[in-house]
Amino acid sequence: MADRTPLPHCKEFDLHTIFQFNMGVQNINRGVVLTGILGVLVSAYTLYVEMAAESRPGYKALCDFAEHASCSRVLTSEFSKAFGLLPKNSAFEVPNCIYGTLFYCIMIFLSTYDNIAVVRLQLLLNAASLITCVYLAYLLIFVLHDFCIVCVSTYVINACLTYLSLKKHSLLNKKQK
Repeated sequence: MADRTPLPHCKEFDLHTIFQFNMGVQNINRGVVLTGILGVLVSAYTLYVEMAAESRPGYKALCDFAEHASCSRVLTSEFSKAFGLLPKNSAFEVPNCIYGTLFYCIMIFLSTYDNIAVVRLQLLLNAASLITCVYLAYLLIFVLHDFCIVCVSTYVINACLTYLSLKKHSLLNKKQK
């Protein structure tokens, strides 16, 4: 009778573990796509508010709650285009929400790859987005002395994308070992 113990240099084929891994990565990818779509929608609303506030003086957005909780005032400030860092009339002086939309679309696209190098690129982009969030939150609190629910929503969305990317990175690392 043949011995059915695995050879010492061969790993056992565990279908359950592979299925569990694939479902975990697929669920994370779905989470990134849904979170990215939410980011695109929030960015689209941000662009709408910004354009409406600039074209119609006295425009009051749904996200304008009080004197110091006005997203339309924040979104028409000097920091609402190119993060307030580039000179006026620069080709890159576009609303910050355009950069956000581009970021969310890239994150959605990159989520289609289950490759550790691509996830590391996502983590790098996430780090850049979090640094940007800290900078914009600083401006919001200490320079503009205002609260913008739409802005804070994007900070939360970016934090969620970072968390999902970290989870995916952890799963892919486990798979490689």
